Amino acid sequence: MRVNMPRKSGILGAGELGIFLVLVLLIGVVTLFQPNFLSIASLSNFGARASWFGIIALGVVFQLSMGEIDLSTASIYGLTINLAAILMVNFGIDPWVSVVICLGVGVALGAVNGILSTLFGIPVIIITLGTLSAFKGITLIISGGGYIYGLPREHPFFVLLGGTPLGIPMVIWVFAALTIILSVIYRRTRYGFMVRCIGSNLKAAELSGINIARVRIQTLMLTGFLCAVSGMLTLAFFSTADPNLGTGFELLAITAAIVGGTALSGGRGTVLGAALGALVIAVISSGIVQFGITANWSIFVTGVMIIAAVALDATIRRRQGK
Repeated sequence: MRVNMPRKSGILGAGELGIFLVLVLLIGVVTLFQPNFLSIASLSNFGARASWFGIIALGVVFQLSMGEIDLSTASIYGLTINLAAILMVNFGIDPWVSVVICLGVGVALGAVNGILSTLFGIPVIIITLGTLSAFKGITLIISGGGYIYGLPREHPFFVLLGGTPLGIPMVIWVFAALTIILSVIYRRTRYGFMVRCIGSNLKAAELSGINIARVRIQTLMLTGFLCAVSGMLTLAFFSTADPNLGTGFELLAITAAIVGGTALSGGRGTVLGAALGALVIAVISSGIVQFGITANWSIFVTGVMIIAAVALDATIRRRQGK
């Protein structure tokens, strides 16, 4: 089996360029009516929101490219946030140690999804329908269903990761760095190659000697790690924990990846496109608020974007098939 490595003449591919132009157009339209939208405060606000679920979307690219969907990402995100806060407040554990523990928990929860899927021979989307609720339930149990206060805000963890270097929230810097690193991993490493092979043709990937189960587990562990990274950055930013943080992030992350050019049917994706897709979603949500429209419309728009992106991908594949 042969799968060609992606070839790009520039920083942006055709699909990525398209979503980038959409992003620029949306920002231009909102700014035309709301000039303050381009202020540092406004850009930082929607940039930070995009980064929280956008970091998760980077991992979703690998999942979708492999032909799998993990619905438990938001639950892993919320669980790591609340667990870290409890370790710091209730047990007096140093924030840095708590963060390392929770990053490990994120990886472990991702591994649980992968192992269960492999063990029972069930698609990840089915397994994570269950773990979504299980992980959320654990979050509610350990937090008591309420906010967790009293975090040591003066600790370097909160000062550094919750800070705003050059006026830009640290989460945005981390989001940008992860986008670059994971783009390289997706496009230039054997692991990224295997992920795309599995999504392109599962049977051919098996015959070529790729260990499907191992790659699946590795991918879900990567996603769990990214959920925990986003969770730790969120905790540092807000300096408090809420068991409901991240509700709906799983759909936003999937939408960002699909809108950014990752095929829902597998075999093709773009990490940079997912990052741009997250920014597009955040701009639309912020724009709706800027125009004084109820935030409920952003949920409707997200659904429409998913339908449009899936329909476009299906159309492209039909034409390629012909």
